[in-house]
Amino acid sequence: MHTRNQHGFNLLELMAALAVLGILFSLGVPSFTRMIRDNRVVANTNELVVALSVARSEAVKRGVPMAVCARTGPTTDVCRTGSSNNWGSGWLVFTDQAGAAGVISTGDEILQRFDALPDGVSVLTNDRPSVRFAGSGLPPDGAVDTIFTIKHSICLGNNQRTVKITATGRLHTNKGACP
Repeated sequence: MHTRNQHGFNLLELMAALAVLGILFSLGVPSFTRMIRDNRVVANTNELVVALSVARSEAVKRGVPMAVCARTGPTTDVCRTGSSNNWGSGWLVFTDQAGAAGVISTGDEILQRFDALPDGVSVLTNDRPSVRFAGSGLPPDGAVDTIFTIKHSICLGNNQRTVKITATGRLHTNKGACP
């Protein structure tokens, strides 16, 4: 009797493999999407901490006031004013020696520009469009207990971050439950 060696898959084996692959894919995509969303929040929290840390350390190094402000638009070098608490258009780190505090004036130097946030991610404060550090690295009395809240519009589990500026100018970052 003559036996034939077969190579490859038959149709039934191929369909079974595709069904298993489809099930695994449907389980993996939602968790992968959530991981991307969570990582965006963490990345933007880190960018904010970097900006605030640079402003504080440069204030001490240079001995002049430094500030971080929310941008009015994603490509502008203009600071928000008033009681705006939305930092979604990005932020600027600059020397704050001339003119009004927390606003870029002639003579102030922009050190860093941070881009607008990705869709769905928000950075909100307790009504502070800017944060200023004195030449000593301390925030003025009004900026004490400034709290930034960073989260995604689809916030699940413990993926809300807060960054708090203390009376000594130190930053505390916390991870908390979504509202």
